[in-house]
Amino acid sequence: MRRFAIRRRSMECMRSALFCATVLVLLCPVAANAGGDAAIPDAPSSLLPANAVLNVTATPISSHPSAVSPEHSGVVDKQFLILSAISTATIFADSYTTTWIGQNYRAHGSGPCTMEGGEPLLYGLHPTAGRSYAVGAAMAAGAITASYLAKKHLPSKLKWMWPAPLLYETGVSVHGFSTNLSRCNP
Repeated sequence: MRRFAIRRRSMECMRSALFCATVLVLLCPVAANAGGDAAIPDAPSSLLPANAVLNVTATPISSHPSAVSPEHSGVVDKQFLILSAISTATIFADSYTTTWIGQNYRAHGSGPCTMEGGEPLLYGLHPTAGRSYAVGAAMAAGAITASYLAKKHLPSKLKWMWPAPLLYETGVSVHGFSTNLSRCNP
């Protein structure tokens, strides 16, 4: 009976991942078409004769580096930092409670709360603390990087979508944390 519950949960996770992938696939053409029908400009090399000499000089913009460069000041704001902190906290709360599963298995052998049910391919059937935290760190870094790049590079019509990776990871991690907490409270 337990095998069917694990299989059902893994199917639910697969459905949600497939849904997210479908949404991304459907939104990519919208983002790609945001530039309109503008023609691609000619490459600068096609405008130069074959034997042309290029002179390149570099001059420093300022001698005092600032803490946040001007190009990042609009991206890393208070809202971005707060959402990143919340997402990272929930991811590591999920990782912490996931370590209980491996600890229960090593302490008691087979029994209740000794096998990862949510993401066994990601964490392993009996996750170790190192693997749980490594997965959590990678998830946090991926969500923050995706949100940063989305906020920096999305066209103005789609700027509202930048918190999506952080909110998705927060939701998944809160679900994992609450499931682990209800099933495996030590």
